[in-house]
Formats: sequence, C-alpha cells, structure tokens
Amino acid sequence: MKFPVLPFLIASLVWAGCATNKYETLAPLPTPAMAEKSGQPLSTLEQGRIVYLAQCGRCHEHQFPDTVNTKDWHVVVPGMAWNAGISKSDEKAVLAYVLAAKVKK
Repeated sequence: MKFPVLPFLIASLVWAGCATNKYETLAPLPTPAMAEKSGQPLSTLEQGRIVYLAQCGRCHEHQFPDTVNTKDWHVVVPGMAWNAGISKSDEKAVLAYVLAAKVKK
C-alpha cells in the first residue's frame, strides 16, 4: 500500500500556515496610534518591526520591547546592529519600533 504523499503534504502546509509564531505575537504590530504617540512615521515602525523579527533572533532569543528598559534599548540596539551589520537606517527603525512598542499601552 502506497502512502498518500500529496494529501499529507497539503495538510502539513495548511497546518504550518495556521501556526502562530510567538515572536510575531509578542512583537506588536505598529499602529497609527503607536506612530502618533511615539512621533515616528508608521512606515518607520513597520520597517523596524520587520528588521527586528528578521535579524534580532538570528544570534540570540528576541528581547521583547517590554522586557528591556528604555535607557538600555538606546545602548543595546546600536551595539547589536553593529554586530549584525545592520544599516544605520534599519538600526534607527528598530530603535524607533522597540521604543514605540514599549509605550503602546
């Protein structure tokens, strides 16, 4: 008896698409309210979140915005961006994002 590969593959892809990435849920989506409150353009916050999710977990566990105090983010982000080879514009976007995400409440 042959194993039905195609139905299994389709079911696996559907299931994987429904899975929630914990980093994406703990790193809030930028909103117009976050942008207004932080004084940063929404597009900057969106770019910062994209870079944060893509880069910051490559070498270590993500540090979520609420887990680090504001003063430390100003030191951590430039240092980590330099280590990771992230551009200055992406570094500024990540910093803007994590600071805006901290004050989202």
